Amino acid sequence: MRQARKEALLHSFPEVPARYMSRMKDGKRAGNFAVLLTNGNELFVRCFHRYSAGKYPLAERQRYVFAADGSVRYGLSDTGKWKILKEFREPVFSQRVYGYADNSYTVLNPGAVEKSCVKYCCYDKAPDLLFEYLHLYCKHPNVEYLMKSGYAHLITARCTGWYGGTNYIETSKLINWKSNNLLKMLGLNRDEFKLLTGKEKHYEAYIMWREVFPKVKPADLLMIAEEFGYERGTMQRFCADTGLMPQRISRYLKEHNVLKYEYSDYLDQCEQLHYDLHDTAISMPHDFKAVYTRLTAIVKYNATKEMQEQLTQRMEERKPLEFASGALLIRQPESMQEIIDEGKALHHCVGGYAERHAKGALHIMFIRRADKPDVPYYTMEISTEGKIVQVRGLRNCNPTAAVKALIAAYTEYLAGIFGKQKARKTA
Repeated sequence: MRQARKEALLHSFPEVPARYMSRMKDGKRAGNFAVLLTNGNELFVRCFHRYSAGKYPLAERQRYVFAADGSVRYGLSDTGKWKILKEFREPVFSQRVYGYADNSYTVLNPGAVEKSCVKYCCYDKAPDLLFEYLHLYCKHPNVEYLMKSGYAHLITARCTGWYGGTNYIETSKLINWKSNNLLKMLGLNRDEFKLLTGKEKHYEAYIMWREVFPKVKPADLLMIAEEFGYERGTMQRFCADTGLMPQRISRYLKEHNVLKYEYSDYLDQCEQLHYDLHDTAISMPHDFKAVYTRLTAIVKYNATKEMQEQLTQRMEERKPLEFASGALLIRQPESMQEIIDEGKALHHCVGGYAERHAKGALHIMFIRRADKPDVPYYTMEISTEGKIVQVRGLRNCNPTAAVKALIAAYTEYLAGIFGKQKARKTA
């Protein structure tokens, strides 16, 4: 739009009808409004802010014009006169240096769009940023074709930040705005367009995979896009591990209703168990859910078995940590399961310490009544330096007087044991 045209349009703004002025003034709280008006073929917009109190309840902030030859935004100068603004953006009703500024607005008389040159813009399918979208339509009227054919998701609303940010419309980089032919705009042939009908949300991923695999059939490309989206790394990893083609893996995941994260975990399990993933009976089992469940149990069992072996190897080293005094005793766990059962019985989290106990990163000891050595009573954590970190009973309760006396005696006992160990290390 030429400069002279912008200046001329500034003097063509119609008056706001009384019913809309009354509606904007009717309210005690602050509010923002955008009144849509027509004067000939152009769409005019006048934006008002209503103050919550004061002698002058309404203040006009910005103005817009949307025409066949472009769009323009106007604002007030320091002298109170309307001027052409270089930056086109959504209306700014209130702007603060710090904190939140509410620039949301209510549109009055939206029917004016249908009486103007932008009546075919499909604004009802557009993002919330009405004026940014109308600005886009004035530059690219062919956006109408995208909106009517299921590709509205290629036009999205964005914001540069939460506070004081600028809202704007972002369009897909894949769109060829120079063409008025929908297929050329999207870079699709007739068969591809028909294939994507009803599945338009996969369009951008489809184009990406088409560039990666230019010789793969469109139907297979769409299947890959549906299963993997934009996850090229995941696809490459699956292909490398199994030696399978992308379309074959995608078809397997689709037909067996297998999620990517499940299949990824399954491949990890197979590698841990040293299975040959290039054997399709392993990489693509007929009953994936059953095989996946079985492998999960095997891996868990193997991990528990390994931890139990480590725990057993350290039992002799921990023998000196066992202690007895009066009616109470302190003993070490005999298995991983016993630590887990201890946590369940006393309703605390010692089960989560079982692996570190097995690896020797800390020591878990059980406080028991001498006449009931197998019944959970209190649980103790000891550091590798011989310090008592915590003692917890049922539901993390604190020690009784008798247990405190045991801990006091045990603390001296530990000091003697670890003091000798430290002396030997020093020597």
